[in-house]
Amino acid sequence: MRITTSMMTSRYMRNLNKSANQMNYLNERAATQMKFFKGSEDPVSAIKAYKLRREYRKTEQYDTNISDANSFLTAAETNMMEIGESIKSVNELYIRGITGTMGKEEREAIAKELDNLQSSILASLNGKFEDRYVLGGTSRDELPFTVHNNQLYYKGVNVNTGLDKDNQPVGANILEELANEKSFVDLGLGLTFNGNKLAEDTAFNVSTSGIGFLGYGYGSETDSAGDPIANNIYTLIGNIKDELRKDDFSYENISPYLSKFEKQKNEVLVAVTDIGAKTNYLEFLQYRNEDNQINLNKKILEVEKVDPAEAIVDFKMQEYAYNAALAMGNKILQNSFIDFMK
Repeated sequence: MRITTSMMTSRYMRNLNKSANQMNYLNERAATQMKFFKGSEDPVSAIKAYKLRREYRKTEQYDTNISDANSFLTAAETNMMEIGESIKSVNELYIRGITGTMGKEEREAIAKELDNLQSSILASLNGKFEDRYVLGGTSRDELPFTVHNNQLYYKGVNVNTGLDKDNQPVGANILEELANEKSFVDLGLGLTFNGNKLAEDTAFNVSTSGIGFLGYGYGSETDSAGDPIANNIYTLIGNIKDELRKDDFSYENISPYLSKFEKQKNEVLVAVTDIGAKTNYLEFLQYRNEDNQINLNKKILEVEKVDPAEAIVDFKMQEYAYNAALAMGNKILQNSFIDFMK
């Protein structure tokens, strides 16, 4: 078979272009430190990298959810602490009001201060964070707490009787349902469902119902007339101030309300502690999620990134081979037709 200059040139140019392409590929590899640019180059590593990046994106979403939940619960905690401070002030006021030296005018002044504290508590109960009421359970647009005829209502339901503003029953267990409203977010706890029902221990409840910690319905205790006493702190403050305003004020009549108030006050303080524990738990989840992100990022780098020194050495070796091919081409291409005739 006769080898012509054209054949040699064609073969040489093909190999030279192949060498140039490989050198360009290794140059990009050294510059970007990527092991591969297309999945077809390394299917196994590409699949693994896809799974790792999908997990990493999940942790980014968890990070956002944790941050949002933490901000929301912090706002709820702040409002609950404000209510707690108002309750402490109520405690100090009624202690002054029940002393034997207090006259009707002094008790009226204390009752007016209790009016102001009730208003302050109501404002805190209706506090918002962004587009949600922090103590309104799942409420977004509906104002949770309203006062109608001196009665406190939660989402249109009397917190003591469970009736609406027209004194009609809303539901057999409506107050309990409202007090236990839940709104779950996925914080990376392994969200699972049992059929169509969410496994609640695999998600985080960010809902906080105002009547859940302020109290609702009636307890077993009765007042001096034998009527049941409300569990709700706001209502109890109203009972106390009404007793202080009576002309025939007596410690015996106000005492049942004070005892119930002390009991419910402790329940509120426990609720504030509980929500503080929730925010601490969210901080723990945030740290854990950050550690998980660091570990995933390390694995992604191991799968996708090449060692810089190795990449540079590979490029330099290919560059050397390319330059050697160029030098060899000078010798191959200098032959002419006359040289073959000789």
